[in-house]
Amino acid sequence: MGFGVVGLKIKETTGGCSFFLKVVPRSSRNQIMGVENGELKIKIMAPPVEGAANEAVVEFVARCLKISKSSLFVAKGERSRHKVIQVLEMGSRELLEKLKKQN
Repeated sequence: MGFGVVGLKIKETTGGCSFFLKVVPRSSRNQIMGVENGELKIKIMAPPVEGAANEAVVEFVARCLKISKSSLFVAKGERSRHKVIQVLEMGSRELLEKLKKQN
């Protein structure tokens, strides 16, 4: 299943970039669904209990971007489905290219 990344809100930051993410926990599998209202929408199998979903989000996004887990973190929204993910040492153009390759 393909998805587009047009409309994804990305902000250049000191040392990298950040983007908006919407998480659907307790899904049947981990997958990127596309962009919805400026947020990258992903499904995660983990439940939103004791940080399990946040941990799964970091692992899944790092795997998709082919970077180490230590290169990104949840900058905002740890207790929300709507999050801001900070990616270190990667600009918005590179981020978009890596996401497009996930199609």
